[in-house]
Amino acid sequence: MKKELDASFFAACEARWEADVMGHAVANAVIQNGIQLAAMNFEAVRRLPFTFSVDVWDGNVTDQVQSLRCWAFASLNNVRQHAIENLDMADKGFELSQDFIYFYDQLEKCNRWLNRAIAVIDEPLSSPKVAGMLRNPIMDNGQWYMCADILDKYGIVPKDFMPDAQISGDTRYVTRVLAAKLRLAARDMRKARAEGADEDKLYEIKEQQLADIYGILCRFMGQPPKSIRFSYKKSNGDFVDMGEITPKEFFKAIGVNNDDYMFVISHPSEKYGFNKAYVERDDLTPGHDVLLNLDIDTIKALTIAQLKGGEQVCMGCDVAKLSHKPTGYMDKNLYDFDGLFGCRITDMTKAENIAYKNIKGTHIMSFCGVNLDKDGKPDRWKVQNSYGVEMGKNGYYVMADNWFDEFVVSVVINKKYAPKELVDIYEGKPERMGDMERY
Repeated sequence: MKKELDASFFAACEARWEADVMGHAVANAVIQNGIQLAAMNFEAVRRLPFTFSVDVWDGNVTDQVQSLRCWAFASLNNVRQHAIENLDMADKGFELSQDFIYFYDQLEKCNRWLNRAIAVIDEPLSSPKVAGMLRNPIMDNGQWYMCADILDKYGIVPKDFMPDAQISGDTRYVTRVLAAKLRLAARDMRKARAEGADEDKLYEIKEQQLADIYGILCRFMGQPPKSIRFSYKKSNGDFVDMGEITPKEFFKAIGVNNDDYMFVISHPSEKYGFNKAYVERDDLTPGHDVLLNLDIDTIKALTIAQLKGGEQVCMGCDVAKLSHKPTGYMDKNLYDFDGLFGCRITDMTKAENIAYKNIKGTHIMSFCGVNLDKDGKPDRWKVQNSYGVEMGKNGYYVMADNWFDEFVVSVVINKKYAPKELVDIYEGKPERMGDMERY
């Protein structure tokens, strides 16, 4: 048994490559055109027209640029549909402030991190838990339920009242500054602990650090408005002045109740069964973070029911798998990587892909349409992305049904479209899912 790469290994590989005529032809194609175009199956593309028998949204597409805030954009895209429809707005390009959500998301994440830092303050810095916390104190990625919690606690404002700051399109600098600040706060609290500080003193230090962090966020994005005076035109031309209202009052006027929704995941595994509810973390607001694990056919049925009801569906997926951003095509058969490389590249079930960390929830978008065949079965889905109008077809993607099977990992469903027995499971006592086991 050999553990090292020796001369005989390279001799065999070189001889095999030199005899591979097709491999050389493929190499020329890849080197000059890149892997996506060289491997693309244009038969799959021809089976994905941008037409849908159920189409609930065709408004303007938002742009998260280089940030990781897709979860906020997708969630707010759904909320703005309700705002436009429930308030009867004439402006179909109306947007809600993603920076408003981002400001409070970062503040809440810092608060949770500092609480955890106090909880583990007597553990050594070398412990895996503490080292992991210090390695990545904060990010700007998230899930629908995080946006739901912020909307419920702080409300929302139209984008005009808190527009994008310069850093909004590339939030790395915010992450770096806050990460450095959190590590410094942890150092200060540990020094105080070593000098005899009790828990009350540690939380006093935490409050001081959070006040600094609030100021940091204000410097990056400005202070979120405490109240707004919002006016708009209705679809019939009538002018509406909502008067002076708070962000929470504005969110209430939109008419969305996040408690009406449930977070559904597609997690086939031996350990975590279907038709069960789970939670991943103990330090999040209880309620919205419950995960209802269902089989993919049930998830599709719920998604179709919600789309037929005229409502978009927020969904999470592994967007980088077998998709093409410039054209917006998403199909399990979009690329022939096995044929391109002359060996097996993609040969695992969804359960195996999850277990071996080959797929995970990397992006959140919205289903806003579906095409049903003559038997009422879905064959393709309309997807609203948040990469701007330059990607896909004016910002929209078309997803083959086989891609849904393999790479969609979550949806957010209004309970009114779900059977009572599933809602009862979701609202019951959830089981604990291990950290990092879902992806």
